[in-house]
Amino acid sequence: MRVDDWAALQYMLDSGVSPDTVCPFEHFLYFDDARLAGFAALALQDVGYQTEVEPAAGGEWLLVVYAYHCPRADELERRIAFLEQIADSFGGEYDGWGVPVRR
Repeated sequence: MRVDDWAALQYMLDSGVSPDTVCPFEHFLYFDDARLAGFAALALQDVGYQTEVEPAAGGEWLLVVYAYHCPRADELERRIAFLEQIADSFGGEYDGWGVPVRR
């Protein structure tokens, strides 16, 4: 994981989120080609992820991958590594994760 991933995870835990609570995560992958983003989305759907492809700034395509897992470093590292592999396989780039803000 990158330094900013560790910092964001630590912020979640410091905010009171239990490492044993399943939380919604959004992972972001970028592609230059809509067709390749769609193929990556289908590959991820085949293994149970929910996805959404939308146009992004600069002519790129954003693939949002919705996942539900515990905010633990080992789990996050495993998912990031898998999503980086998928992005690379289809000519894209993994660009991090976030969690939806609850109000």
